[in-house]
This record gives sequence, structure tokens and C-alpha cells, in this order.
Amino acid sequence: MRSIRFLVLAGALVFPMQSAEAQLLFGSRLGEAHYQGDDTRIISQIGADMLRNAPDGETRSWSNPQTGHHGEITVIRSYRMKNMPCRDARVNGVLGANSISYVLPVCQIADGTWKIAAH
Repeated sequence: MRSIRFLVLAGALVFPMQSAEAQLLFGSRLGEAHYQGDDTRIISQIGADMLRNAPDGETRSWSNPQTGHHGEITVIRSYRMKNMPCRDARVNGVLGANSISYVLPVCQIADGTWKIAAH
């Protein structure tokens, strides 16, 4: 199985997080060459809920019966940076013959949206 690994340590990138926010953070930009069908939507829904509600260390599975793709999302840690609540989340996926893994560092800004954070 060919392995593709992404470690995201984004600089000053900011994206508004509504549904587009979740897609940018949890799928479309990082795995777009490999995600298919509703993969991004499924990952985005689970990931966005986890940022809001999951304790550190929690892992949730995702799967898309349409494509056979599946994986896990884990909230690695919560912390404060520049007086903002931040979280790191690891996204793993098995996408056919490929596997992907990336870490997303994100911080919640005053309006409640999550932005990719610089470390």
C-alpha cells in the first residue's frame, strides 16, 4: 500500500469555518487528490463536531460506504495560543491503495470560527 503523509503546519492561513471551513480544514485541500464522493463532507461533519465537543484523546471513525474509504479523526490536544483556545487534530484515512495522515493545528477566534494556526 502506497503511503502519503501530510503534516500541516500552516503559517498565517485563515479560512472562515462554516461548512466551507470544515471542508478546508478536514479534507478538500489536503486529500483532494484522493478523496472521492462524499468523503470530504463526512470527514468535515465529524471533524467540526469534534472540535466543538470532543475531549482530548477522543477518536472517532469515519467511513464512506459509497467509496469504501474510511479512517479516524483524533483530537490530540487542547491548548491556548495568543489567548485563543486551540486544538490539534489528526486525520487518518485509507483511500483505496493509499493511506493519508495529517495533523491540523486550529484555533478558535472571537466569532467562534476555527482557523488553521501557525505554531
